[in-house]
Amino acid sequence: MLTFLLLGCPPPGDTGATPAPSLPEGITATFTCDGAALDYSESAPAHVEATELWGLSEVRGVVYIAPDLDGDGYADLIASESPTDARDDVDEGIYYHRVMMNREQDGRRVFVDATVESGLITNREGGVGTAHDWYIAGDVDNDGDLDIYAGRYQDESEADTTGDRNALYLNDGTGHFTMATASGLEMEDAYPSAGGSFADVDGDGHADLWLVGWYKDYGGSYDSAQPQLYMGNGDGTFTNVTEDSGLELKSSAQTGNYLERGRRRPGFGATACDVTGDGLAELIQSSYGRAWNLIWTHDGNDWVEYGEAAGVDMDDNRDYTDNLWYACYCDTHSCDPAPTASCGGAFPDYYWTPGFDDQDARLGGNTFTTMCGDIDNDGDLDLMHTEIAHMWAGQSSDPSELLVNDGTGMFTRLDRAVSGIARDRPTRRDWNEGDLYGAFWDYDNDGWKDVLIVTTDYEDTQLYAFRNLSDNQFEDVSTAAGLDQAWPNGAAIADFDRDGDLDLVTGSSNARSGSPWDAHYAHFHENRLGGSSLRIEGAAIGTRVEVDAAGITQAFEVSGGYGHWGMFHDQAVHVGLDGECAVDALRFTPAGGETTTVGPLSGS
Repeated sequence: MLTFLLLGCPPPGDTGATPAPSLPEGITATFTCDGAALDYSESAPAHVEATELWGLSEVRGVVYIAPDLDGDGYADLIASESPTDARDDVDEGIYYHRVMMNREQDGRRVFVDATVESGLITNREGGVGTAHDWYIAGDVDNDGDLDIYAGRYQDESEADTTGDRNALYLNDGTGHFTMATASGLEMEDAYPSAGGSFADVDGDGHADLWLVGWYKDYGGSYDSAQPQLYMGNGDGTFTNVTEDSGLELKSSAQTGNYLERGRRRPGFGATACDVTGDGLAELIQSSYGRAWNLIWTHDGNDWVEYGEAAGVDMDDNRDYTDNLWYACYCDTHSCDPAPTASCGGAFPDYYWTPGFDDQDARLGGNTFTTMCGDIDNDGDLDLMHTEIAHMWAGQSSDPSELLVNDGTGMFTRLDRAVSGIARDRPTRRDWNEGDLYGAFWDYDNDGWKDVLIVTTDYEDTQLYAFRNLSDNQFEDVSTAAGLDQAWPNGAAIADFDRDGDLDLVTGSSNARSGSPWDAHYAHFHENRLGGSSLRIEGAAIGTRVEVDAAGITQAFEVSGGYGHWGMFHDQAVHVGLDGECAVDALRFTPAGGETTTVGPLSGS
C-alpha cells in the first residue's frame, strides 16, 4: 500500500497552493510566480553569501544535510565536522554536530540552534555527545515525519575511543529524536561506514536502507567492508537481507584475488535510484582506490551486479604510461610499453607492481559521489561520478564525468571537453582534483538541471557551477553564479526561505596546507534570482514525478540521500518553469506502483 507523506502545508505568503483533491493524498503543489529569473553576472552574481544573516556564523561542518525536521515546510540543517574519534563536549563548548532549525525571527528566516534539545547527539549510554560522521533522513516508521540515520566511519586500524556505532534516531514529529535500540540496524562491531541511502527497493511503501563501507583496515589490507541492504518493515525496524541475495562479494584481502570481478571494493558513497525504468531502484556503490564502481539491479529473484556492462564501473582509458609510479619503476627496470612521463625522483620504484597496478582493477577512478537525475530531460535518470584525480596517476585515472542513460540503464560517458564540464588544470607537476561531492539542481529556474561540483581538500580547489545549456552542453558560471568559494566542503540544497529559488549551504576544508580557512566554517549562499517555479511536497522516497511545462518534460525521483558521507537535500521536488506559471500535467508514480496524472494546473 502506498503512503504519501504530508510534510506540511504551504507557508503563509506562498502563492497558488493547488487544492488537495486534485493531487494524490498527502501531496501539495505550490507555485511561485515571479516571471523570468533575474539576469546575473560577475558584478551582480546569482548567489550572495548571507551566512551571518542566517545565523550560521558559529556553525562548523564538513557535512551538511537539509531535511525538514519538524514538518513546517521549511528545510532545517544538520552539520557535522565528521569527528570519527571524538564526542561533543557541550560543557566545554565543543560541538562537532549542530542541529539548526529554520525559524522566522524579526520578519525573516534564520537558523536557531537546537542541537542538544533535538536529542540527535544523545549517545547510547544516554549522555550528550556522539562521534557520528554523516546523516541521511527518511520516514522509516510511516508516521509522516523524517527520522535520521547517523553513520560512523570506524575501521580496524583506528583506536575505538567512543564505542559509537551507526544509529537510528526516531522523530516525534517536532524535530525531537530518540535513539532506537531494537531497530535491526544496530552494530556491535566497528564498520567503516562511508555512505547510505534510503530507498523503497521492493515497492512496498516502506523505506529500506542501502549502506556501503570503505577499507576494513586502511593501510593494512585491500579488503573492504561488505555493503549491506536492510529491508524496512514500515514500523521502524529492519531486516538485513544481504546474505544470499546476490549482493554478497568475496573477500579482496589478497592482492591476487583483488583483481577479480565479484570481489569487495572500498565504497565511499551509496546511491539508490531507478535507472532501468522498471519502477524500482538500482543500488550503486561509488568506489575508491582506482577501483570499479558497482551497480546492482534486481532480476525478480536476486540482485545482479552489472557495472561493467552498464559502463558505470570505469571509463575506457587504460593507458598507464604517464603514471609516475610506472615511470619511476621503469627508471630501474626494463619496461614495455615505455613510459611517456619522466619520474624525476617523484616516487620509489616499489610503488608500482607489474601484473597488479597495470590491471583493469587498478585503472579506474577514486569515486566519492554518484549523482542521479534526468540531466537531459529525456525521461530517464542519468548519473555523474565525482572523482579525486592526481597528476601523478596519469590519464588512466577516471575524471569526474557525466554518464547519459539510454533509457535501459546502460550509459555513455560524455567527453568532458565536448560537454564543457572540463576545467583548466594547473600547470604545475603536482596538481590534484578533489571532487568529493556533487549535485544536480536548477538554480536559475529555467527547467534544466545544472551541475554543482564541490572540489576540495587540495590547492586550487573551489566550488564549480556548470549551467545546463541543453543538448548535453554546459558552461562554467562559477564566478557569475557567486559560487566560486575556495576550499569548500559538503553541500546542502534547499529553498530555505521559500522564495521560489534554490539556496546552498557549504562548509570549509582545511585538510591540507594552502587552505584560506582555519576552521570548517559554514557558508550560506542565498539565491537572488527568483523566477517562476513549482514546489511539490509530500511524495514518498522513490516516487517518480514528471512535469510537463514550458515545452519540456522534467523527470525527478524523490531521494533518500546519496553519495559520499550521505548527501541529503530538501526532499521537496523543485521544478523550474522558465518564467511560466502553469504546468500541462503532473504524473506521480510511487516505487513499483501505478501512475496518477493530474493537470493542467496554474498558479495565481
